[in-house]
Order: sequence, then C-alpha cells, then structure tokens
Amino acid sequence: MSAKSTIGPFAVEPPRERPDSPPPSYGVPREGGDFVEWSTIIDRLTDAPGYWIATVMPNGTPHVVPVWGILFEGDLFLETGSPATVKNRNLKANPNVVVHLDGVDDAIIVRGVAERVPADPAFRARLAAAMKGKYGGEGSEYEPEPERWDLGSAWRIAPESVLAWREMPTATRWRFPKA
Repeated sequence: MSAKSTIGPFAVEPPRERPDSPPPSYGVPREGGDFVEWSTIIDRLTDAPGYWIATVMPNGTPHVVPVWGILFEGDLFLETGSPATVKNRNLKANPNVVVHLDGVDDAIIVRGVAERVPADPAFRARLAAAMKGKYGGEGSEYEPEPERWDLGSAWRIAPESVLAWREMPTATRWRFPKA
C-alpha cells in the first residue's frame, strides 16, 4: 500500500470460488449453492476482538498466538507486541502468515504476507487513533506506539487468499490478484 492510497485490498471483493480440497462427503458443491458473503468477512474482521496469527519458526514448525488488530482503510493490521517476541522474530525471518478468527462454525482464515506498516506519519497517526479507539476503552492504559512499528511490533497483512465457511456447504475462497 502506498502512502497516498487509502483503499486496501479488503475494500473490494476479489473473485470468489469454491475451495478444491473438501472431499465430496463434505457436501460442498463444485458450482452454485450458498456462498459466504464478502460483507460477512468485512464485518467479522472489523469487529473481531482478537486475531490468531500463525508464523513459521526457523525449523519450519508453526507458532500460533492471539494478537490485537484492526481492519483499517481496507487493510488488515496486527499489533504484535515487543519486537523481541517469537512471533516478531519469526516474521522478520519469514513473513508468511495465516490469520484466523475465533469460531469453528463461522471460520475466517486469511493467508498472506506480513509487511511493514506504511511509513507515512499522517497515516500512522490515523491508524494509531483507530487502534486506540478499538482497544483503549474507558480505564484502559493502552497507547499505540507507531514509533516502534518499524522495529517489528505491528504489521500490515497483504492477503493472498481468504477461506471462510459457516456450514461446510458454504465453504468459500477468495484469491487476491498478485501485485
């Protein structure tokens, strides 16, 4: 995302399709049927209290932890804490991620690549204000720290695909165009 752009990849629904992996016994039709609506994805990503992020350890094993985040100006941002944490060290070495919301019967899984938060100070001020608005309620001492974001305490998730389902026949996948 360039500093001048305010429309991220989640702002426009990418082409949707059926995932090709469920066996026929799951009841997912190859064509037609009910799809999960893109508006559901946007609502859930906007309202989620937390986001599970899976990163890759140096030995190739997964590492999964919950973090705070926000869907902001069409982009998904995750605040990942101290740059010294395992997840942030993993992201510096291998930016491939999977982000999953809570809910086995209302699953949303974002696969993508973690990127630095854009360096534009005005954008960062808006993002920090939005994060504080989401997580800094009454009595909270939460204060976003944009000056630490370049050290690896927050990331933009450049999505490659989203997979979602409510009931298995509704399994829907969206693939984002390659930049």
